[in-house]
Amino acid sequence: MAKKFKSSGIAPLLILFVFIMTLTVRLFNLTSGKSVDEIFMKTIVAQVVIFALPALFYIRTRGDKYFSNINASAMIPSKTLFCIYTLGVLVIGSMLIQFIVYAIGGAEYSVSTTGQELSAISEKSGFSYVFLALCLIPAICEEFVFRGILLYEYSGYGKFCAITLSSLAFAMLHFDINGFLSYFFCGIVLGSAYYITQNLFITMILHLANNLFSIYAITLVSQMIMGSGSTVLSLFILISLFLLTLILSLREASIIYWEYAVGDAVMKKNDKAQKGRTHGIYAITEVFLSPVFLVCALLFTVMSILVF
Repeated sequence: MAKKFKSSGIAPLLILFVFIMTLTVRLFNLTSGKSVDEIFMKTIVAQVVIFALPALFYIRTRGDKYFSNINASAMIPSKTLFCIYTLGVLVIGSMLIQFIVYAIGGAEYSVSTTGQELSAISEKSGFSYVFLALCLIPAICEEFVFRGILLYEYSGYGKFCAITLSSLAFAMLHFDINGFLSYFFCGIVLGSAYYITQNLFITMILHLANNLFSIYAITLVSQMIMGSGSTVLSLFILISLFLLTLILSLREASIIYWEYAVGDAVMKKNDKAQKGRTHGIYAITEVFLSPVFLVCALLFTVMSILVF
């Protein structure tokens, strides 16, 4: 049996490793290539090296039964409507945040630079490469680390700390100051969806669908919503759609919790992780003022300053 390590010692190191490797790939432009095929292959390899291999190694050090603790099971059909409505919250909420950011800055709303780059790449390459390198593999690898390992390891500090930490780390990891709030929002939604469904596979599906939308549909949808030429009307449409999907998603969430209660299947898998941990202001201090988290925040800040 593999030797077990305390999560408080090794989980932060996993975060730091992912940050350093991502930064290294970006600084040295290791995913560049002479052809589109070469770029995609390097992107796939980078995802595996940065996320998948360290995550598998981490799981191995934590024991043979660790994989079952992060709830990476198949999706339950009864949660399909929740997934659909939550995807609406994810997509529309991100667009709304970007729209508000541009409005505050006095600039005209446009699709994010990342979205434009992804759309341009997709037009020059086949669907299979785009789907694998930019949608499927990132969704699996990133969710496995941020909503699987991190949420489980930090659940002992309370769901608020766990979701906030994983969302901040997820947002900073993209090293995109313009899209920081959007990425943070996505992390909050995905983290909440994980706790509601207790199913990592569902967050992977949501992440995958959101990636597909960002590449193939966001430009068209943005043009439709902003086609009126009125900032107030466009904002009204986005807020209305967001509130509608949010209400529907919360309704489905309440049904899921009702099913847990009726079936006496209230989530208890993480109870063991809750023991011996602090909560409240002490938990916030211990989590967000930890050396590793502060180093990650520093890396993100320095890169943002250098880029702009």
